[in-house]
Amino acid sequence: MNITYQEFKPSAILQPYVDTYWLLSFEGGAGEYSPDQYCIPIGMAEIVITIDDGDYDIQANGQWFPLPDMLMCGVYNDKVVWRATGTTRKFGIRLKPETLHMLFKAPSSVLYTDFTDFENIVGNNAKRFVEQLAEAPDVATLISRTDAFLQSQLNKHKQEHNYLIEAVKLIRSSKGSISVDTICKSVYVSPRQLQRSFQKEMGLSPKAYQRLIRFRNVYRDMRNLQTAGGWAGLSYDLGYADQAHLIRDFKEFTGFMPTQLLSNKSHVYGLAEWARNMT
Repeated sequence: MNITYQEFKPSAILQPYVDTYWLLSFEGGAGEYSPDQYCIPIGMAEIVITIDDGDYDIQANGQWFPLPDMLMCGVYNDKVVWRATGTTRKFGIRLKPETLHMLFKAPSSVLYTDFTDFENIVGNNAKRFVEQLAEAPDVATLISRTDAFLQSQLNKHKQEHNYLIEAVKLIRSSKGSISVDTICKSVYVSPRQLQRSFQKEMGLSPKAYQRLIRFRNVYRDMRNLQTAGGWAGLSYDLGYADQAHLIRDFKEFTGFMPTQLLSNKSHVYGLAEWARNMT
């Protein structure tokens, strides 16, 4: 089976809310299963849409279960294993979780380590949006229609900026290495208040989100492993106490040792743009 992965930037006005768009394409025979695909936890929420006919299954407790054609998932703290059948495409919208309520009036905490049919979030608008994507004649139209849909969602709701949004931005910009005390001083709240806000809006603690973002950067920077001075150098650059802590987090979030994931990168998507076709 031939598998390709591409990423695309949203319009400038949406970039505070959307991390990226992605398109994952499978070309296989009728009834042919793809190799197991691995979603790695990277601290983002996602909308995932089937834009062609095709079947997708998710693995849970050693069994395979069908996935909805359109779903929204929250921040995960471990890998998700799934597979596709035949020739089909999945289109994804990777969302910054702290702004989910600004787009859909739903905190990302309600979907922490979980997913739901996208129609449960936006009602009938979900079906109309998916139909528009399925009818898009090319990728440029796919992107422009997604931009228009998300912009319309923004226009429905009063926009706001608060200390939680700023705190999450600080965590991502520091690659997860900033301390909670420094965050609190920067956004002028107490550690207890920050903890409560994270749990309410994000579904996890500030420290837990820091670990996810730090891991995200480990995975992203694996392509520069030699330049960084190997795993020991990379662990130092990203604020780990030592190489053993980096490897521990890596195995916890992926189920793999780092070298195992490197050798398996053709079936991992999410940050492996350096192993795919990047647009």
